[in-house]
Amino acid sequence: MDAGHNHGQSPPTPSSTETLMAALLNVPAAQLPGLARALAADARRLRSRLAFLLLSPPHFARALARLRSMPLPAKAALLGLALLRSLVLLLPALCPDHHHLLLQPPDLDAALLLLAMCDSYSPAAASPTPVDWRAVIVDDVVASALSVSGLGATPWAALAPYVDAAAKCRRFADVAAVAAGDGGTTTKDGEGSGAALDAAVLALPPAAGDGAPCAICWEEMMARGRRGVCGLRPCGHRFHWRCALRWLARRNTCPCCRAELPAEDPLAETRRLWRGVERMARGG
Repeated sequence: MDAGHNHGQSPPTPSSTETLMAALLNVPAAQLPGLARALAADARRLRSRLAFLLLSPPHFARALARLRSMPLPAKAALLGLALLRSLVLLLPALCPDHHHLLLQPPDLDAALLLLAMCDSYSPAAASPTPVDWRAVIVDDVVASALSVSGLGATPWAALAPYVDAAAKCRRFADVAAVAAGDGGTTTKDGEGSGAALDAAVLALPPAAGDGAPCAICWEEMMARGRRGVCGLRPCGHRFHWRCALRWLARRNTCPCCRAELPAEDPLAETRRLWRGVERMARGG
């Protein structure tokens, strides 16, 4: 009877965490120990930096003042970038060149403090005015360190926090897109997800012209023409440099096949990388 009742119904959409776990199951087993070690080393570095902030009242006050001086959109962008960083560290195959996602002080300190405030916030703790954030975060850090996962030495103890942060990455991008009035994946003219990342555009390799027409301007790409030719990554389609620059200033997709380049906007980049997570989860 249950089978008849469910006949024709589509399966439930997997959660962000389930999608990430399915993607991790498709990571070659030989790579998992190295991944766990890399994540454990990164987690130690971030914990050490947060401990430094908590043990140094002047540095904590400076990071908190910087955070409070940021407008809400800047805080949202910083939080999105910090969560996105967890995603690319968890699944490095998504974005082999992720240097543009690395945070350095003072942005790193502000991001660590913002994440710690989000993790330790509770209405009961926030009742006094002003909130003693340093004391609240210290209590949360100590409780986390003494938890079962905090005391564990298994690979899962290193992976679990990154899975949790990466799952938040997708949910945060969805909420931020709704708050910004952005339905999600397209520019005003319906193509792409905004401008391509500047570093990705500058890294495009030169290519030889063969007389074929450029798909943007439809003029021939001559081997010795005045207009240089470049090849897009990852697809390899070729265009005039000038045409590609104008195109990628508005869209991060190839005009021929819609292959995606890294996006300048963190929310668009999150959506691009999450599509890669879903492909990995399907075994693609």
